[in-house]
Amino acid sequence: MITRRSFVSGSAAAAVTGVATHPAAAQTPPQTSADGRDRPIDRKAVVARHRVVRDAINTHSPLQVGNGRFAFGVDVTGLQTFVPFNTMSEWGWHSFPLPPGQQPSDFQGEVWDTHGRAVEYPIPNPDQPELSRWLYANPARINLGRIGLELTLPDGRTAVAGDLTGIRQELDLWTGVIDSRFELAGEPVHVRTCCHPDQDAVAVEIDSPLVAADRLAVFLDFPYADQQEFAEHVGTYGEPDAHQTTATTHGNRADVTHRMDSTEYHVEVAWQGRGVFASADANGGELVIRTAQYGTDTQWADVAGRLSELVVDNSLTALVDYRLLGDPAPGQAKRLVLGYTYGGRDFEIVVRDNETLSIGAAASRHRYRLAAAGGTDRLHFVCTFAPAPAAQTPSAQMSPAATSSATFAASRRSWRQYWLSGGAIDLSESKDPRWRELERRIVLSQYLLRANEAGSLPPQESGLVNNSWHGKFHMEMYWWHGAHWALWNRWPILERSLTVFDRFHDSSRERAQEQGFRGARWPKCTTADGSEAPHVIHALLMWQQPHPIFLAELDYQAHPTEATLRKWRDIVADTADFLASWVFWDESTSRYVLGPPMHLVSENTDPKTTQNPTFELSYWRFGLRVAQQWRERLGLSRDPQWQRVHDGLAALPVQDDSYVLHEGVENMWTEKNYEHPALIGAFGWLPGDGVDIRTMGRTADRVFTGWRFSRTWGWDFPMLAMCAARLGRPDDAVDFLLHPSGGFQFDDAGLATGGPFPYFPSNGALLYAIAFMTAGWLGAPDRPTPGFPAGDRWMVRSEGLTPAL
Repeated sequence: MITRRSFVSGSAAAAVTGVATHPAAAQTPPQTSADGRDRPIDRKAVVARHRVVRDAINTHSPLQVGNGRFAFGVDVTGLQTFVPFNTMSEWGWHSFPLPPGQQPSDFQGEVWDTHGRAVEYPIPNPDQPELSRWLYANPARINLGRIGLELTLPDGRTAVAGDLTGIRQELDLWTGVIDSRFELAGEPVHVRTCCHPDQDAVAVEIDSPLVAADRLAVFLDFPYADQQEFAEHVGTYGEPDAHQTTATTHGNRADVTHRMDSTEYHVEVAWQGRGVFASADANGGELVIRTAQYGTDTQWADVAGRLSELVVDNSLTALVDYRLLGDPAPGQAKRLVLGYTYGGRDFEIVVRDNETLSIGAAASRHRYRLAAAGGTDRLHFVCTFAPAPAAQTPSAQMSPAATSSATFAASRRSWRQYWLSGGAIDLSESKDPRWRELERRIVLSQYLLRANEAGSLPPQESGLVNNSWHGKFHMEMYWWHGAHWALWNRWPILERSLTVFDRFHDSSRERAQEQGFRGARWPKCTTADGSEAPHVIHALLMWQQPHPIFLAELDYQAHPTEATLRKWRDIVADTADFLASWVFWDESTSRYVLGPPMHLVSENTDPKTTQNPTFELSYWRFGLRVAQQWRERLGLSRDPQWQRVHDGLAALPVQDDSYVLHEGVENMWTEKNYEHPALIGAFGWLPGDGVDIRTMGRTADRVFTGWRFSRTWGWDFPMLAMCAARLGRPDDAVDFLLHPSGGFQFDDAGLATGGPFPYFPSNGALLYAIAFMTAGWLGAPDRPTPGFPAGDRWMVRSEGLTPAL
């Protein structure tokens, strides 16, 4: 039963249906209805019908196995044989050396006038360009290493992707196992891959006659860190002198240590049966360039002679570009197609423009080879990654000599438990033919977010697939990454990362104090240490500030206990103190105002003139209102300053009977109708503090029909869906979740567009919106699935979902 209560914000023009309480439950029962929607869901059947099957190589989108804090992306071979997909973790970071003679504490940001007061913000300092750039880029998340197959053809040549036939690869979502099968020169190869749920370990089982014939082995290769802000393939294999890799073997185990500047981590390789683990260049050999062509599909230059001149000590390391090799096709993207012999074996590779070519002895310095011995057709092993050696690492991260069979069993148990807990949705009885695509997106998003985003830190936008913004995470986006866990009743996962507010509490209090404000000012773009990466948007974006109060309220609605109140008490209070102290009293209009300086959600206005944005004003009201409720739950009186600010905040800005991005914006519907349409998020995503519903309805009409959806981000579409649902427009809500925009598409693996690919806020927002539309929100219409159209076109059966705020 949903209890309703109405409240009026201080400057609201109309009452808005608002907050209610709902019971705590680790697993709420199925929704009951007269149309049979309360029947138990066959969860395994729902998951199974969306397994991922591939029959060709995909160079852009990996399949993954992962445990939420560690993930391993694979190509069609089940490993990283032909595509250098990434092995990433929440603990693997690297910093390049600081500029000579400088320390992070030397940094001084820019001073901006803030309502007559000089405030220093962490904005890149033109007088400290090197330090500013270093602080922005460091530390960066790293690729821990590449694991692939060495495949040899009968004539001794190294196989390329085009040599594979009979490809069939399947990701079993129910067990977290990737099953990959193909043939090479008529011989079958079967590879199974999974990740341990409690250790950062990849288990691999390979079965093929090629193993016994010594035509199939496994390689491990360790890259150096790169300085790319956005990188599909993280790290460089072209700087062998910049890092060190060593290995020791003990029976059926090898321990590898990789050092890059001040970063060190360890990999334990454990195999079953007889095997040989050795450096790939242990035998050395002569490097001979056989063929080399540089150009495009239609224009090529023979550069074999030029590359042969660059071979030194049986090594070749060079940046591939036209300055080195000439330019057969000016202005066009080119590639190098290279055939070479090293150590008596023939290789063929393709290197794209502006990538580093590194082959021969130097390239093999960080490469190791694992091969079976004794004529067996099997090669089964586990690679466990950890920031410290096994003897110094808790067993939850690295366990000596784990077996592949035990790891596969653990994966099957863990994923089954995941799918059987928390929420579930079955759309298969719907008559709308789009049900299968929507359900596919839901199921695959649940898999991906558990594999990529279930760790102890907020995730980066691309999870553990690749790097965006140097692998850092954005605190304003944490809501989209994390809030869905609450509505899907997967609190044990969400609670792992919610501790970030405790860890960042002290530094956020210091940040606020240094800038002359009370309470805690939460960072925007950061890593595990909570320091802000210098940037004008990072310094001035504000909509992450009320997030802790929203997340605390979700926690309390699920767990209305004294323990929950104690857990969040100081964080809620310090957040509200900052909200109340950051506003400014405008004597001329007798009201509290937000900004300037500030960046609003859409980041497309001048921060020096932006004032009173619609979304932020509503979110400020929400935060202060809920913070007062927390004081009352704690037996305290309402804070008078919080109340004065709440009641005195400027009204949400209206022009031509519609809300606008911010007060005084010009040419709103012709020049600013792109980026995030967050003004409609005040009633949908947020419960509507300060909102007049009729005005919001007119605003939604203009946004729904006049926004440039080709220039939006992925999470915008679920936000639009929630606004449509609250306004009683469920058909629009569903349409937004299946919008044809290129910024909200989900590939065969469920990886979403909407920002740098992949963009996991799209997946998280989809799951939150689906739960919102299915379980409802506090004050929703009293019918099943209030966010979906009534009738049998959408038959939404659900279990374990919790209403939104």
